[in-house]
Amino acid sequence: MKIKLKSLRKAMDATTHSGQHFSEEQKNNIRAVINSGGHYNFHKPRRFHVFAMTGVLIAVLILFVSSQFDLMASISRGSDQGDHMVSMPEDIPGFVQESDIGLVDWNRTAEPFGRNLVGNENKSGVIGMDMPSLEAQKWMWHLWGTDAEELTVVGFHRESQIVHPLLLNGNGWTTELAGENNGADQHIPSSVKIPERGEWAILLYADGELFDVLVYEFLE
Repeated sequence: MKIKLKSLRKAMDATTHSGQHFSEEQKNNIRAVINSGGHYNFHKPRRFHVFAMTGVLIAVLILFVSSQFDLMASISRGSDQGDHMVSMPEDIPGFVQESDIGLVDWNRTAEPFGRNLVGNENKSGVIGMDMPSLEAQKWMWHLWGTDAEELTVVGFHRESQIVHPLLLNGNGWTTELAGENNGADQHIPSSVKIPERGEWAILLYADGELFDVLVYEFLE
């Protein structure tokens, strides 16, 4: 063994490796190679570590791809919403704001109450709405808790995002109120026409102020 090391040192001193260039660890590695006849098994990564690292990389890749799909879906939804902006008629009263439509609660549908009334109890209701139709109808509006003199009726079709006048009178938007009736503080009969089937929000304005919203569905 000593003879082999001396020979190796002489050979190294005769080359560019002469001098103190090797650490103690490197020297031990060289001795190990010599003792093993030139074959030394350096440590290889364990299979478990390889599998673990691979799994982590795959998980990170999946999360990245998933986040990209979510981003694209969000952009797509935003684009779809932009394609369905609320359409406001030019002759609509100035106090009616597009932001009012954003206040509509589509889950708060009108319910029957009182004497053949359909609406929001103790706030507003309609007689004649118990048999909804797309044909022209006679409705009687009832309001509680107001002494307003005028009622403005604005219809908003959920599917098309279009605002329509519903009253079949002079301007299609506003009518005068006629005082107490059926326990309500104000009432007025009128003819109405629903333009098309689907879900409707009927916004009621008392003297130019948003008073209530009636949500109905017309199927035929």
